[in-house]
Amino acid sequence: MRLVSSVLDRPGDAGIRRSARAPWHVVPGLVAAGAFLCFFGPVLAQSDMEKQAQCELSAIRDTRSPLAVQYIRSACNWLVVNGDSLLNASSKGYYVCLVRQLSGAQSNEAAAAIMSACRASNPL
Repeated sequence: MRLVSSVLDRPGDAGIRRSARAPWHVVPGLVAAGAFLCFFGPVLAQSDMEKQAQCELSAIRDTRSPLAVQYIRSACNWLVVNGDSLLNASSKGYYVCLVRQLSGAQSNEAAAAIMSACRASNPL
């Protein structure tokens, strides 16, 4: 790209040349903003993955029921994705109940009974 030069028209500055300012003064700001978004985007996603992993680790520890493990993982995912949303506030109690009460379930029958009780105590 070619830089354009101009002569200053102010008295006493005759003959002094300077580069005309192109919109390049905006570029460093755009680069900084892009770097910020590229850096913090994955950090936020990683944070959600870490939250879900912590939720699962705390609840699945002594759980033997495959059904309970499946629903704990699903509930942890829902809580990480939707837990802070006011639009989903009415559903949050159900998922919190699943995570807390399914933890330690030893059979699929027990898990099904717990899920039914969570649904009855937290209608959607």
